[in-house]
Parts: sequence; structure tokens; C-alpha cells
Amino acid sequence: MVNPAIRRPARTQSGFTMVETMVVVMILAILAAFAAPAMKDLIRTQRVRTAAYDLLADLTFARSQAITKGHNVVFASAAASTDWSTGYTLTDTTASPNVTLRTQSAVDPSIAFTADQSTLTFDRSGRISVGTVSFNIAPTDATAPAMEKRCVRIDPSGRPRAVEGVCS
Repeated sequence: MVNPAIRRPARTQSGFTMVETMVVVMILAILAAFAAPAMKDLIRTQRVRTAAYDLLADLTFARSQAITKGHNVVFASAAASTDWSTGYTLTDTTASPNVTLRTQSAVDPSIAFTADQSTLTFDRSGRISVGTVSFNIAPTDATAPAMEKRCVRIDPSGRPRAVEGVCS
């Protein structure tokens, strides 16, 4: 006979109830709704920065190649216009035949990428002959704040510099 003083422990269930799970899902949905617009702005800003840094690196490379090789290096828009969003090429024009040093493909369609010139040439001393050239890189969204825009400017000495905001 079983002693009534000795009881079996009650069987316990582990896990979450459906109500607890639904509450957690609702909290996550609310947090995601607040985070989505901020994430969109962050991604847009990062795309502009990436395009500006790529351009800055390629301009610096073109200038260094012109000085190192003692050749003219042409930096040209792929569209042969002041719209650089379709990409660009760096070409050593002094070599025979012309040698393409680097190409850059089109940027994201959400970015506007324009310049004062469709081409510029770095001479063997690393200078450009057209004076100052400015590249504007900005989101195509007209409501984007100035902090999301970038200006890459090349002075007559050929040195590129990037600044926040639009070129003035």
C-alpha cells in the first residue's frame, strides 16, 4: 500500500504560453516600425558616402599613376556627359595603345552623381588643366538633408578633397 504521506511531485510544464509569445511578437513589431525609417536614411547616407569614397580613391589613384609613370591620365565619364552616375574610366593616354587603368560601373540608381566636366586629364606632374572640378554626389530624393550629400572637389594641383554637403 502506498503511504499517503509520500506524494508524487506535480508534473511541471516548461515553455511559453501562446499569450506570452504573442506579446513578444507585438513588442518586436513595434520596435521594427520605429527602426525602419532610421535604417532607410542610414542606408541612403552610406550609399552616398561609398560613392564619394570610391571616387576619391580613384582620383587619387589616377593622380599617382600620372606622376609615377610620367604620363597623362584621363578620367572620363562613361556617358561622355556631366552625368557620372553611369560610371567612369581611367585611361593612360600617353601609352601606345591607350591603356585602361581602372573602370567603375554605374552607381546605385538612388544616387545622383554629377560634375562640372565630362573628362579631366592629370598631366605628368599630377595637375589638372581645367582649374577646379567639383563632383556632387547626393540622393535622388529631394528631401534628403545636406548631411547626406557629398562634394568631391579637385583643386588645380590635382588633389581631391571630400566635404559634407553640396558644392557651392
